[in-house]
Amino acid sequence: MDRPAEKDKRIKIIRAAVKVFSRKGFHEARVEEIAQLADVGKGTVYEYFSSKTELFQEMFKAGIRFYLDSLIDDISPDLSSKEKLSRIALLHLRFVSNYKDLAKVTMTEHTYFNEDFRKWMWEYRARKLEMLKRIIDEGIDRGEFRKIDSRAVALVFMGALGAMFSPLIFSEEHENAKALIEPALDIIMNGLIAPEGQ
Repeated sequence: MDRPAEKDKRIKIIRAAVKVFSRKGFHEARVEEIAQLADVGKGTVYEYFSSKTELFQEMFKAGIRFYLDSLIDDISPDLSSKEKLSRIALLHLRFVSNYKDLAKVTMTEHTYFNEDFRKWMWEYRARKLEMLKRIIDEGIDRGEFRKIDSRAVALVFMGALGAMFSPLIFSEEHENAKALIEPALDIIMNGLIAPEGQ
């Protein structure tokens, strides 16, 4: 287990890596620059990460773990299923806004992931999908939602988050994205068909 000082140093290196990789991309990023930004020696970086590729992938893992843990920690079990989905959308917006550099690297540099890392990413995606499916199933059981394929709804929800918030990564459309959350949730919850009599 890492001692506190070692853990702090590792976090500093990862944070510096996010900034350098997002600015220069994987190929142009230099370990020396990451070390300088983290205020450590180049050799220290290699004490924690065997290569630039490993650092790149561990940077992603740290960010994704933090993202998923944030979702789990910030969603109260007392909320309705609809409130939970709304909360997840807002937390996703906050994460993308606060960690735009990491999100940008995710979208532009994914070709440098090896097969093991792709498998890890798929497992993470499955965990997130299962969490959403469980929330939707709870809503069905409580009568909040009609009986429907909860996995299909979870996939639609994940796709909607990606479509709404991707522009944030490359622009400053924070308020526009936030304004889309409720209308998008309304479409997912209630569909497009107008109620009878309208």
